[in-house]
Amino acid sequence: MTRFFRSAFDRGTFGIVQRLDDDGNPIDVFGEPAGDPTLHRFTLSAETNRTISTRDRSVFFLRYRYEDVRLYNIESLLVRDLLEPDSRIRMSGFGGTFVRDTRQRCGIEYTVLDIIARGGPGDPCRYNASDPTDGAFFTAEYNVSTPLLGANIGFHKFQATYQRYYTVPWLKNTTFAARGILGLASVFSKRERFSSDQFPDLEGILPISERFFAGGSNTLRGFEFESAGPRVVIIPEGEFRNSDGEPVTLDPFTVPFGGNALAIVNLEARIPVTNFIRVVPFYDGGNVFRRAGDIFKPPAVPDDDVFRQNLRVLWSHTVGLGLRLRTPIGGEIGVDYGYLLNPPSFVVPQEIGPPAFLRLRQGQFHFRFAQAF
Repeated sequence: MTRFFRSAFDRGTFGIVQRLDDDGNPIDVFGEPAGDPTLHRFTLSAETNRTISTRDRSVFFLRYRYEDVRLYNIESLLVRDLLEPDSRIRMSGFGGTFVRDTRQRCGIEYTVLDIIARGGPGDPCRYNASDPTDGAFFTAEYNVSTPLLGANIGFHKFQATYQRYYTVPWLKNTTFAARGILGLASVFSKRERFSSDQFPDLEGILPISERFFAGGSNTLRGFEFESAGPRVVIIPEGEFRNSDGEPVTLDPFTVPFGGNALAIVNLEARIPVTNFIRVVPFYDGGNVFRRAGDIFKPPAVPDDDVFRQNLRVLWSHTVGLGLRLRTPIGGEIGVDYGYLLNPPSFVVPQEIGPPAFLRLRQGQFHFRFAQAF
């Protein structure tokens, strides 16, 4: 639920997320009391794991998860129609995760005292997950929710991530880093949660908490946080008030909706300038897609079908430059600027006149206290 109350959504409605009366109490579209929106979540899980190899840190996890999510009093919210189909979701099923981690940082220099204490020069490479210079990381996760185990929705969900690091000594110890992410999902029970008249082509979409989202400092740096992928247009109805209690009129806006598929490629070159500064040119490609087939073949959509046009997305391309500053206490401060080469445009219907077109901003700054991956 909180995914709809961040970044692009808040700015698109001037921070107004629900209808309020003169006293600041939530009301529905007819002006009747609606109560405070509430999220109830109950989760029960059990997990076990088995170490396959200590040498390359290979572990397999097996788990069972039960989760019951209920939304109450959402009639005052602007995105009520998008939340209503997921207001009573119960998931129950098994999942498995395989992890293999050989990431390490090499080039460690030992002092004379270290060598004496160790009785030898020591290994120049040491396990390091936060800033590796060599090795790889792979994880694959599969989850299923099925009515046979008490769920009211059935789906399959798979996600795999592969990261590789390689340092070239004759390029001033430049580290090349690459990552690929692939996520695929399908719903096989309770597919028709959305009205085909109001929200065509949303049948078989995952619940909000399970959908793939992307965008931001750790995935696609040409986008704001979790703003990549398909969008749905919201046309506000009823009376709204700003923070001063004054009546205002809200224009239609778009909401990042997530999808059933995710594909991302990240490439970086981490170039040392000094012992404390590194320059990082990068490329980010990919997007969130409505369904798995859209990754390779975007659907053909008629020009007059506004809703489906906004669900259709293409592979995005972002290039950028980052700066890494090593701190005296360890770790790094990172600043990235990503430039989206092919920013998507979305069609926004207007009450009067032709539709407007929302074109996402091409440049984004991102700050962090670690590497992007």
